[in-house]
Amino acid sequence: MNNRFMTLASFTVVLLLITAVGSQSMSAYAAYSNPPSFGGGKALKYSDGLVINGNIIDISKSSQKIANPQILALGKSSTIILKIFDNAGPTTIKVVGLYMNMQGTNLATRGDTSISYTVNGNTVSLSDPHKLLGTVTADYKIVKPFVYVTFHITPIAKMGASNLIVSAVDDHRAIANALIINAIQFS
Repeated sequence: MNNRFMTLASFTVVLLLITAVGSQSMSAYAAYSNPPSFGGGKALKYSDGLVINGNIIDISKSSQKIANPQILALGKSSTIILKIFDNAGPTTIKVVGLYMNMQGTNLATRGDTSISYTVNGNTVSLSDPHKLLGTVTADYKIVKPFVYVTFHITPIAKMGASNLIVSAVDDHRAIANALIINAIQFS
């Protein structure tokens, strides 16, 4: 009888613990352990991960093609906004990048023109061997659960229709990339 009582008591304690832990409401950040996302993550889905001059583009897949490239006018400031989600919270995003002036569809082959923004240091690094860009700045804001990184770029030379790779790196060096085929053009 004593043995049965102990077994029943142990089972009851385990059941109560499981119920108590299972009923805790966990944040979306703790639910999964994945790299950052532009809308295609397991924890949170959204279709407005990229906005170019007010035009929303769904970049929730690792590769997508748009029908017509977004035209960025020469000599005028344009905005490219990335909406990024990370399971561990918006403050974990450390570096965000744009890679352009590329025609291939291989994510490993980045364009020769790139903009990299380090969020913590609020610094912009530019690689522009063909002198396509004039003024380039970037900033970010957090609207939980997202971080929005806005690039302000002023094209100064023509660039034909180009693919665009957007990239985000979190504090665990997990990387998210999205390829947008036929994304932008400077004219």
